[in-house]
Amino acid sequence: MEKNDAASKTSKKGKNIALVSGGIDDAYLSPFVQAFISKCAEYDFHVLWFQSLANEYKDTPYDKGEINIYDLINFDRVDALVVLAMFMKSEVKTKELIAKAKNKGLPIIIIDGEDDGAYSLSLEYRNAFEKIVRHVITEHNAKNIKFLGGEKGNDVSDERESVFRNVMAEYDLPVTDDNVDYAYFWWASASDAVQRHYDKFGSMPDAFICANDSMAVGVCMKLAELGYEVPKDVIVTGIDGIAEGNTFFPSITTIMCDYTGAGEKAAVRLSEIFSGKLPKVGSETVEGSVLFRESCGCEPINRSATDNLLKHELYNQIDLWNGFSDSIIKISETATGSFSFRETLEKIKLFLTDIWTKECWLCICDNFISENGEDADHYDNYRREGYDPLMKYVIHGLNDKYFDIVNPFRTEEMIPNLDEALDQLGNIMFLPLHFQDRCIGYIGIEFTLTGRNFHILYSLLTNISNVLENARIMHEMRTVLNRLEDMYIKDPMTGLYNRRGFYRSAPDIYERCIAEKKEFMVLSIDLDGLKGINDTFGHQEGDNAIITIAKALEAVSGGKEIVARFGGDEYIAAGMCSDPDDAEDFVKRFREYLDEYNENSGKDYIVEASCGIVKDIPSEGETIDHFIKRSDELMYAQKSTRRKYRGYCRRKDRVYNAPDAPAENK
Repeated sequence: MEKNDAASKTSKKGKNIALVSGGIDDAYLSPFVQAFISKCAEYDFHVLWFQSLANEYKDTPYDKGEINIYDLINFDRVDALVVLAMFMKSEVKTKELIAKAKNKGLPIIIIDGEDDGAYSLSLEYRNAFEKIVRHVITEHNAKNIKFLGGEKGNDVSDERESVFRNVMAEYDLPVTDDNVDYAYFWWASASDAVQRHYDKFGSMPDAFICANDSMAVGVCMKLAELGYEVPKDVIVTGIDGIAEGNTFFPSITTIMCDYTGAGEKAAVRLSEIFSGKLPKVGSETVEGSVLFRESCGCEPINRSATDNLLKHELYNQIDLWNGFSDSIIKISETATGSFSFRETLEKIKLFLTDIWTKECWLCICDNFISENGEDADHYDNYRREGYDPLMKYVIHGLNDKYFDIVNPFRTEEMIPNLDEALDQLGNIMFLPLHFQDRCIGYIGIEFTLTGRNFHILYSLLTNISNVLENARIMHEMRTVLNRLEDMYIKDPMTGLYNRRGFYRSAPDIYERCIAEKKEFMVLSIDLDGLKGINDTFGHQEGDNAIITIAKALEAVSGGKEIVARFGGDEYIAAGMCSDPDDAEDFVKRFREYLDEYNENSGKDYIVEASCGIVKDIPSEGETIDHFIKRSDELMYAQKSTRRKYRGYCRRKDRVYNAPDAPAENK
């Protein structure tokens, strides 16, 4: 007996089982998963279910985004892998997951698939299908029988066709091209096949043997349209045992693949592998059973028995979809108009109640949205495979009522406090959030009976993904627009407002001064000796002097005054005087900043500036330009005087505290 490597792997309360599958087929997938989860609970196994909602895989960007959910699995946090091979849409990804589990020494159970390092449970329907064909021949004396397969070349369809041909040969019944047609596993295509047969022969065969129940339903509908009664005139059978086949009139004779039995058996076999009673490698089959119903004549037609139940279920589904459609419209209306990404998340919280679960986690990748818009024009940087190490935005929902944005967490944990959540819920289902192949994140929910409408889940997650992507685009568009705005109104060298920026912002303060009868102050500042710095030390040092003046003005203002660079070495500061000494204090602190800079700069030149100050309550008809003109005149007057006293701008020629230097004019 093979020793189980994972038996003592962890000391947590229960073992964690990773379950992987794909598609949105409720009829087949839900019975297996529900039975598997229920049986796992008996053994204190916790199920982490990773589910892609793609119904097929064609290697498109969307398909890649869907199967990315499998990359979330942390094989260090699970004790076994269960693969629903018949529902997995990517063979490459399936093999990759199995290889990872093998590398960790985990037990692997494959449902309806094979691998030399796994325990295989095969859903067997071949014997049951043979019984149906024999039953139609022997019990109902059908001789002219037509087989409707799925797409030609499909492995499942080809195998069912092979069974049909073999049984027909047992009874020496001929099978020609007229006895076989293909209907793509779809009711409408099957209906077309019936019409083709009628157009060619003007009559019907004794029976249609269909490769699934959906096609059988389509055959019955077309036969009724052509005036034939089932089963009186034509017998119809299907395979798969979907709910519609049972509620359809007449109910469809079919094969019920034992998905429930397979789910229970998978959990039992895991328990036996963990305990060492069963080797990790092996195989067995789970037999399907034949359900002989109305469409072959083995059950009497009894429409009234199911009418009320069927109508009730249909109206429930209509109400469900109507309510969901309302939610989708609302989420698009409310969330799309959000100003910020966090506001979008706040609005999305309102719609997570449509998931019908006790608890949920909506997790968004760290790099999905850039806070400062740095990646706005770098699409190639977006993650397309796997997940970021950190989930930055996390909405946690509890009991359909409490939703909150919680702290970021490491993605390897899959959800915050994983073990605690699994002890509480027993299972968590993980579904992808993505836009095409751009990874947004994922959602984790508890799988419940009321939450198993995959079509609604699919629509909900697709819409949430679209809303999040739109929010990202809007955020980055605003970032780009803000950049353009800054380029339009900001001086690129200093970061101060340029002339346009000044005249866009200063009038608001000016109007307030008029309305509140407050003094408006304007300071004209001009860098001293820029030409000398450029000529002697180079333009790079001249730029440094320009930037130093800007930094001084920005530091002194602290955002209170509007500060702008009007030209090469000309600056303007403007604001409201809340105190009579505001203007003089501004210049004083400006001078102190420059003195400290010059003392510590280590430069062979000093940075100084001439200032002209005007402050007054604006008069009727007076404009900002009047203030600027007056302050410019005072600044130039001071500049002329400072030239006389200060001389050159080189440190060795600088005159400190010249006794007859003029005071600031105003």
